[in-house]
Amino acid sequence: MRLEQLEYFVTAADTGAISAAAQKLGISQPAVSAAVRSLEEELGSPLLKRGNSGVSLTPLGRLTYKDARSILELAQNILARGKGVEAGGTAAVCAQPLLSFHLTSGIVLPFRKLHPKIEVFVRNVPNVDIISDLKSGRSNIAVTLVAMGLKIREQAMGMGCQIVPLYTDRRKMFIGSGHPLAHKKELTPQDLKTLRIAYYSHSADHVSSRYSPYFGGEYRLANRDDILDLVIRNEAVFIQAGTMFRHDYRVRKGMMAARDIPLPDMDHSAPIVAIRTPELSLAERLFWEYLIENFARDLQE
Repeated sequence: MRLEQLEYFVTAADTGAISAAAQKLGISQPAVSAAVRSLEEELGSPLLKRGNSGVSLTPLGRLTYKDARSILELAQNILARGKGVEAGGTAAVCAQPLLSFHLTSGIVLPFRKLHPKIEVFVRNVPNVDIISDLKSGRSNIAVTLVAMGLKIREQAMGMGCQIVPLYTDRRKMFIGSGHPLAHKKELTPQDLKTLRIAYYSHSADHVSSRYSPYFGGEYRLANRDDILDLVIRNEAVFIQAGTMFRHDYRVRKGMMAARDIPLPDMDHSAPIVAIRTPELSLAERLFWEYLIENFARDLQE
């Protein structure tokens, strides 16, 4: 069975005559007749009743006509999609800054190689502002850590968004490489009491505030650079999703070391999810599928 057989059959049924179908299709009448007859032979029963006044559908023809139209419409959509990709487009994505490096290098760049005519714009947005960015329409796709207390999943579901888990990271404690405890094989809860934890002063940092009671003190600072300056000076430690934070240049240069957090009764998981709004452009749908399939590839803690 070929698409042209279905097209000729549907056109003959629509026009009511083989000759009219041939004229509409711009081909010869024998070609239409041959295509319809070969389709009938494959199905083992007539699809059209032929008479002096033209053609009409048999009972099997009526059933086949509905399916044939659906198949042809689907084929047309597929062709239009391919032409849409060729024409290019844009994908608007927002991501928590911690995730941007992996998202850009591991997803956006290889996606652009596959689809060079599609532009992907990634906006760095704190996870506390992810939902508002989606609501405003500035972005239609988001990649973020699901922080406790922000109810990101609940808010996204309330908007009719789709939420897909991408990867579950594990939170680590980052300590200055020159700190004596950075060289200790295993830390203990008592070791934490000798340390200060640094985290963001805004109220949205629910995760770090859960750890704070287990440390000897805390610093509340407005931005990450100030926090990490304290860590490098061995005055504080910082808790972050370990696999994602390894991209920070201070970690890559060996200025900080990642250590397990010696609190076995706490959940240290850091779930990363993708969120999409109900309406996506073709370019955004392509990027979404690529993101879901490839985000966790080659990730190791």
